Amino acid sequence: MESETFPNEPPPVRRKPRARSRKTSPDLENPAPDPFLEESAQAFQIEEIPELPIGQTESQESGTGASMNLAPVVIAVAFVLFLFAQGLGLRQAAAALSWQNQNLARQLEALQTARANASKLILERQSVVDQSQRVSTSYNELLVGLLKLAETDQDARSVVEKFNIKPAGASETRAPKDGKK
Repeated sequence: MESETFPNEPPPVRRKPRARSRKTSPDLENPAPDPFLEESAQAFQIEEIPELPIGQTESQESGTGASMNLAPVVIAVAFVLFLFAQGLGLRQAAAALSWQNQNLARQLEALQTARANASKLILERQSVVDQSQRVSTSYNELLVGLLKLAETDQDARSVVEKFNIKPAGASETRAPKDGKK
C-alpha cells in the first residue's frame, strides 16, 4: 500500500496484537484455546514485513543508540557538577575555618598581653596600696594622740571640737544627755 504523496514510502509496519487473557478462567493452567489468538498468529505469519532501506535502518538505529548513550553522559555530567559544587563548598568552609583560626589566634594573643599587663599593674599598684595603709595607720595614730592630748591641753581640745574629731569606737548617733539633737 503505497502512499499517493510519497510513492517511495514503505507501508506502515503492522504490529502483532497483544493477547488478552481471560480474567475468570475455570482452569488457569490449561486454558481453552482462543480462536482470536490463532487467527492473529496466522495473519501475522501471512503478512510480510518489507525491509527498510539501509539508510533508514542506520538512522533509526543511530537515533535510538544516541538517546540510549545520552543518559549515562547526562548522569556523568551531573555527577561531575555535583563533585565540583562539593569541592567549592569545602573550599569555602576551609576558608571560613582559616579565618576563624586567625581571629582566635589574635584574640588569644591579646588576652595574654592583657593578662601580663594586669599582673604588672597589680604589682605597681601594690606599692601604692602599702603606702596608703601606712599613711592611714599614721593618721589614726596622730588622731589618737591628739585625742589624748585634748584631755589635758586647751588648744588640742579646741581643734578636736572645731573639726568634730571622735575616737574610733564612739558613734555619732548617740543622743546628747541634755535631750538636744
